[in-house]
Amino acid sequence: MYVSGRESRACDALVRVSAELALSASALTRRIKRLEDALDVALFERTTRSVALTASGEVFLPRAQQVLQDLDASIRLLTESMHDRTGTLTIACIPTVAKHMLPGIVGEYHRRRPEVRLRLIEASLAAVMERVAAGDAEFGIAFLVNETPELTIDDLVVDPYVLACPKDHPLAARETVAWRELRPWPLIVSGSASGNRRMLDAALRDIDWRPDRLIEIEHLTTSLGLVEAGLGISIIPQCAVPRNAEARISVRPLIDPTVARTLGLIRRRGTKLSAVARDFRVTLRRITPFSLASASVFELCKK
Repeated sequence: MYVSGRESRACDALVRVSAELALSASALTRRIKRLEDALDVALFERTTRSVALTASGEVFLPRAQQVLQDLDASIRLLTESMHDRTGTLTIACIPTVAKHMLPGIVGEYHRRRPEVRLRLIEASLAAVMERVAAGDAEFGIAFLVNETPELTIDDLVVDPYVLACPKDHPLAARETVAWRELRPWPLIVSGSASGNRRMLDAALRDIDWRPDRLIEIEHLTTSLGLVEAGLGISIIPQCAVPRNAEARISVRPLIDPTVARTLGLIRRRGTKLSAVARDFRVTLRRITPFSLASASVFELCKK
């Protein structure tokens, strides 16, 4: 029997494919037969000496090859996106983090990953949560007052609340200050809608500590300016203490009780961070504890 070159190549192809798939030729043939049964059409003409595509097989082959090529390309793009070390990373963060913690972290990250473009969104806690939940930012750096179904937080550092007062204020002479000792003095405090205020109200609901004289502000930088001008005392997170604060104001730990917020990386539940985001998280975890330690309130108390 005469075997054409085309038929010979078809037989050779079946042998090669079976070897690549670690299947015997008979097992590969059974799989092809199941495909033909599912399609209800013969794709190959077979004899004991030859295998050749049918007319239907000729039509099906290029389309099947295109589907497999598309699948390979999709898998390759997905793999590259998970391991990519370039691109843009969008981060949402609260103002105190943006001003006092991120400069050192971003500087270190850019030294390690200069090819990554960072986009920073500075926003309130509520807005940070909204941007992360909506996918506008890959993650946020803030604190969660309450757990939400959409978001989860990876803890980074505990950030205690401290007292900021003028350098000549009577409380400046104390090593620590109890919350109840704040009552006689005008208090500069965040508005009731702020995350900081809600956290303090919840933590101190059973303590009679709040002064009658309040000055409500929206931004912590405003409170520090008012304190420096001698208009009152203020409660601020430790990470919001400027590095050169001791030259202008006094900062003291607040006790009985100690109240702190947990700063962390906020992300959508059930999602995986991109490679560039994971790299940033590594830098964040390594540097963040030292960011607070470098401006430690207990060190400031010694000056």
